[in-house]
Amino acid sequence: MKILITGADGALGTAMQRLLQKVGIVYLATDIKQLDITDFKKTNEFLLNYRPTVILHFAALSDVDRCEEESDLALRVNAMGTLGLATIARKIDAKMLYVSTNHVFAGSEEQPYYEYSIPKPVNQYGMTKLLGEHYVKDICSRYYIVRTSWLFGQKSKTFMSKFIITPEKPASIHVICDQFASFTYTVDLAEAILTLIKTDNYGLYHLVNREIGSWLDFALRAKDIMKFTTSLNPITTEELNLAASRPRYAPLGSRNYSFLFDRTMRTWKDALVAFIASAGPQ
Repeated sequence: MKILITGADGALGTAMQRLLQKVGIVYLATDIKQLDITDFKKTNEFLLNYRPTVILHFAALSDVDRCEEESDLALRVNAMGTLGLATIARKIDAKMLYVSTNHVFAGSEEQPYYEYSIPKPVNQYGMTKLLGEHYVKDICSRYYIVRTSWLFGQKSKTFMSKFIITPEKPASIHVICDQFASFTYTVDLAEAILTLIKTDNYGLYHLVNREIGSWLDFALRAKDIMKFTTSLNPITTEELNLAASRPRYAPLGSRNYSFLFDRTMRTWKDALVAFIASAGPQ
């Protein structure tokens, strides 16, 4: 197995590299400085030279509000960049794993979304990621599409991940209380991805830690574990006046992973304990 990672400097890419190093699998880590996936010519030359057997496509414009404000850039990175990689993956007969998002769903119903649920994105981020899904499915014969949600862990850009690893805690913070979804620990997601790519069980997967919550639930659980004194002030989505709409209730239910591999990911609460322990003394 010879792996190429795009978006390797991000939270998932970092967790994936640590896992591959641990198990001794050869990989090449790239981020935008080494490989701009929106430049098809250079990307084609790069991959034809390296000839990976597996492409882990983590690179994306994942800032939801920026995607709304710069929709052309979001389309170029999330959709057209994915189209290019899928085309090259087919050319060199490489497996391709594409990471997508729960933002492909509207979040208007109070029930989890499964692999067979019908997508209906409410923002540009979700639309462009869904378009990327279509390109991968239409072009590649050997693909895995992994939808995930609310990543947390080392190097995660989420507010609560940064808060947890920061030694000096503020007196108070505002935490969103009216969005509900699944949380995903990057370490657990990397392990599940490695499980997938070792097999020929191609298709669509929802990979998240079990159980549902809001970011306020997450913060309260972290406070219970860490015993920090920061006050947690609930705030609604409307109060933030964000550029992009968010799915209000978009947990991901996982059927395919448990059915094909006879395993599930641990609860987000157990994963949070592991993350806090990995962050060291606070």
